[in-house]
Amino acid sequence: LWHRGMGGQFDPYLDSAEYKANADKAIKAYFQGNPVMLGLYKLFPDMFLEQCRQMSYYANLGLFWEVMAPVFFEMSDRYDEGTISSVPEAMNFLVNGIFAIAGRPIYHHVYIRGKCYEIIPKSKGFMWLYEAALPYVEAVFYRTAPFRGTKSYNAQARQVPEDQKDFHFGILYADVFPVGTAGIPPTLLMQDMLHFLPPYLVDYYSQHCRGEEDMLIQLGVSFQRSMYCVTSAVIQALRTALLYPLDDPNPKHLQANREFFEMQLNRFTRPEYNIRDAARLGSIQSQDYR
Repeated sequence: LWHRGMGGQFDPYLDSAEYKANADKAIKAYFQGNPVMLGLYKLFPDMFLEQCRQMSYYANLGLFWEVMAPVFFEMSDRYDEGTISSVPEAMNFLVNGIFAIAGRPIYHHVYIRGKCYEIIPKSKGFMWLYEAALPYVEAVFYRTAPFRGTKSYNAQARQVPEDQKDFHFGILYADVFPVGTAGIPPTLLMQDMLHFLPPYLVDYYSQHCRGEEDMLIQLGVSFQRSMYCVTSAVIQALRTALLYPLDDPNPKHLQANREFFEMQLNRFTRPEYNIRDAARLGSIQSQDYR
């Protein structure tokens, strides 16, 4: 729950009286027959409610990956089959896939002793694109939080922004060379991915890397480029859902599309903080960045 207030209706609902009432029913049912925990709940209701909010976000995250994991697996299979062989083809597949399931409901139901408790009912109308995908991009790709040891959490050091909206430690901003110049490289994730590299990537990195020691860095570069594609696909799917086709002949519609893309690019580059230069996107997106 570190990052909140990222748009949509899901997050504000967690502070509503309706959500608290639904959570109260589930908490009391879960601890039925346990007077100690019920007593603690009576003494510290906000602590239990915060745990319930966390579980609601876990449910949201699970529903997000329930969609995205099969999409990524299918992309991998299609690459192996040769039906996806370029970035535009991958982007087109992602945009169509995300748009197709954009309206999938986001909810939080729990079963306690065989009875379903609707902590966040489907009837609230929360949708996958707006309440899961967009907040995920905002929290993970843009904001995140600096790993311990990379930035000082001392307020006097002023290495961490005061406002969460100013956090820019995500993979989109990361300089994957771990020198701390921009963003935070996902070093732990890079280590995990290294253990599961498919043979064709092992061969590719063996040909283009400066030895095995450089493979982690190049894996981080590949992951970062992939996240650019995913972020672009989410933005394009949002444009498809809210605005007009890219080849729309109406000038007013094209202007609306342009304003939408400018807003998204400004969110990405944060011109007021000169993030465009700090992230060095020109270097990262170059094929010579090896």
